[in-house]
Amino acid sequence: MTLLRELALSLTLLLILLFAGSFVLSVNDARHYLQEQLNSHSQDTATSLGVAIASAGAGNIAGMDSMIDAVFDRGYYRQIRFTDMSGNVLVNSEHPGTLEGVPDWFVKLIDLKTAAVTSEINSGWVPMGQLLVASHPGYAYRSLWSKVSKDALLFGIGLIVAMVGLNMLLGVVLRPLTRMEQQANRICDRHFEIQPELPKTRDLRKVVQAMNRMAEKLEKAFSEQVALTEELRRKSVKDPLTGLLNRRAFNRRMKTVLSEDIGEAGASLIMIQVRGLEVLNRSHGQKFVDDLLVTVSYWLGKTMLAWPEAFSGRWNGSGFSVCVPACNVDEIRKVTERLFKVLVAMEFFSSPEGSNNLHIAAVTHQGRCSPQLLLEHGDQQLLEQEARVKNCWDVMDISGESGYPYMGWSDTQWVEALKEVMAKGLIELYGQPIVGADGEVAFTEVLARITLDGEAVSADAFMPVVERYDLYGAFDRAVFFALTDYMDDRDDYRTYSLNISPYSLMDDDFYHWLLDALRLRQDLARRLILETAERSLMLVGERVAERVDTLVATGCQFSIDHFGVSSQALTFLQMINAHYLKVDGSFARQLTSSYENQLYIRTLSMMAESRDMSVLAQGVEQEEAWEALKQLGVAGGQGYYLGHPELL
Repeated sequence: MTLLRELALSLTLLLILLFAGSFVLSVNDARHYLQEQLNSHSQDTATSLGVAIASAGAGNIAGMDSMIDAVFDRGYYRQIRFTDMSGNVLVNSEHPGTLEGVPDWFVKLIDLKTAAVTSEINSGWVPMGQLLVASHPGYAYRSLWSKVSKDALLFGIGLIVAMVGLNMLLGVVLRPLTRMEQQANRICDRHFEIQPELPKTRDLRKVVQAMNRMAEKLEKAFSEQVALTEELRRKSVKDPLTGLLNRRAFNRRMKTVLSEDIGEAGASLIMIQVRGLEVLNRSHGQKFVDDLLVTVSYWLGKTMLAWPEAFSGRWNGSGFSVCVPACNVDEIRKVTERLFKVLVAMEFFSSPEGSNNLHIAAVTHQGRCSPQLLLEHGDQQLLEQEARVKNCWDVMDISGESGYPYMGWSDTQWVEALKEVMAKGLIELYGQPIVGADGEVAFTEVLARITLDGEAVSADAFMPVVERYDLYGAFDRAVFFALTDYMDDRDDYRTYSLNISPYSLMDDDFYHWLLDALRLRQDLARRLILETAERSLMLVGERVAERVDTLVATGCQFSIDHFGVSSQALTFLQMINAHYLKVDGSFARQLTSSYENQLYIRTLSMMAESRDMSVLAQGVEQEEAWEALKQLGVAGGQGYYLGHPELL
């Protein structure tokens, strides 16, 4: 029970006791007053009527009877009786004891005693008889009942008004406690908010000020921890000059992209070589060369924003590389040509001095291949370009017979095929288990595949096309329908994670449709984990955070996929309230030989635990890596060692 309710209940009980006590005392005083009035009334009547009877004479029975009747008819008496000295009743007027307008329970509760007074009548010094006068309590009961009814109504209204006013007053006075509770919960979620409005109550104001100081210090400590971790991460994976991935990190990412579990569609590699840096260093100085390389990296990164699935790195002192997963020949030719046009337009490369200093070689392989194969052909192609006397670029397809026919489709063919698949619902669902550290299956990730030319095609092959042509909303909707139909047909009550593009979440039509669907089917929402990739999520920024919170309020959960790829991932973590963080597979594949990866996962696990998040590892393919990950604090993992995708 909250403090507000405890205080309100205690004070309400106190008010009830005070009002009830005051009410009982008021009724009791009125009862005693009326009882005394009845006694006084009987005594006065007996005295005055006795004098009148004595003056009438002992034998005047008719006169006595008329005097007694005249008094009795006024209605305030229950009985008036005159008897002689022998006890014979000479005159008797008696009224029945029934009461009208007063409840029986009230009569029994109050129980006014009937005031009866006996007076001896004398004629001179000779006794004439005895006169009995008993007042009727009916008037007293009616008067007391009227008073009690009105007082009860008045006290009841006063009590209700006092209770409502008291609760409102307590709500206003204790409102800072509610804000403090919210502030404390936000601090637990690593959102260090400050209360700008201080309460007027001195004690509460001091507590709020202490909470604000604590939030400021915790925010500073957490930010320092995030900055330190990101700096260590940046130094381990980033080239210090250009900020692109260094050679080792680029190799790890390529191995992940072309790994057994997600590398079915192959990839394209673009190698960019800036020639003659030694000569430029001697003639123009080191700063000129560094500025040239930094400018190349800037335009490289800006150009590749149009392909969010691609990643770039600095291969060596004068070379850069770009990997574009699941990219066909036509698309990689478009990428390479645009990249060449942007770079060759730089002041140095467009001058006579730099007219033969920029060579770009692109190789693509449709289907499974090794990173080494792409690197070997890229190096060979760059060597062949050295014989040319001008800036140039080339694209080579090395797929051979291993390439898939659909990888050679034009964009028009891809779009038509995808629209047909979505319209007819020709989507196959595969499930890969997410295994907890205890060895039990925590939930199942749903992997969507489509059939092209009689072959099942993984998402790595067609999702780049889906994103390039803004088909993500329609495709995510089709997969959602397929999954909900599958869940309706099963009674296992398992939990499934479903990949949703952040661009779909930012699309108003799709977002409101998904929100309505989850609200309508909250039984299914509680078994769903919405998942989206970190890299794409960062492109839409903070705008998606509010929508994620609204979707989670329906009962579903949220997960960030391929976490840790960006050097700003930990900073972004403070914006999104996720339930799961799935660390990119490049960390697990190089875990045992990389102290930096171990440190990053350990730090991430500690930070996630403080925010009630679970860290999951992707790309678990060896027992040694799995055991090491559990020691580092991960809550679960996913990979071919733990389970292969199977048709649902």
